[in-house]
Amino acid sequence: MSTPLSPLPVIGRDDCGIAVLGRWVTAGPDDQRSVADACLAAWAEVPWPEGLLAVNCFVSTNGDTVLTYEQWSGEAELRAFDGAGDTAGREAVDRRIAAAADAERFEPFVCALHRSSVMDSRSVPTCVVITTFLFDEAETARAWSDAICHADAAQPEPTPGGISRHFLLSSDGTEVLNYSEWLDEESHRGFLENPVQTPEWRKVESFTGLTHGPGRRCLPYGGLTAPLAR
Repeated sequence: MSTPLSPLPVIGRDDCGIAVLGRWVTAGPDDQRSVADACLAAWAEVPWPEGLLAVNCFVSTNGDTVLTYEQWSGEAELRAFDGAGDTAGREAVDRRIAAAADAERFEPFVCALHRSSVMDSRSVPTCVVITTFLFDEAETARAWSDAICHADAAQPEPTPGGISRHFLLSSDGTEVLNYSEWLDEESHRGFLENPVQTPEWRKVESFTGLTHGPGRRCLPYGGLTAPLAR
């Protein structure tokens, strides 16, 4: 039995060794809500897996995407769950979600935290932007992530409404999950429409060899955490 969780995960928690991003694309807001409800219900119904720390669910503000973010203690525990079969493993969770509404499921993205940039430790985010990127080389992926963190730190003034950015890398290092927290949607929109003009940000813009994957502004929908030890 799982325990209800506050809507946002702690990305940099020390006991998390690996994370999994799940993605479902739906026909519209009604199906989106059905899939999001099914995600939370599915995880609540299956036996809580050993090593799973928390699962959080997000819905995109444009109404077409549901994302889940799983945090695991390590890769061995994740592999055990993925191979547990159709009653207690990922197959059981996916089957419950698929029954809720017509949605396109994408292959889960397995990743681990590379580094983070915290711009505002006091404000509470209400919007999360989740984006993936594909790079030609793992070295470029790490350098690009590092350059953004450096650009944040070098700004004369913090980006209005920007709270944090977290960069997670795939096992081969060529894919990046950029998970960023914002005060609200308007803050992120303002950041894109009025880009910061500093040498550090111009260096970020100069990177080549990357492909921008799907990105969505999201709202937290709910979450579950591991049961308390007795």
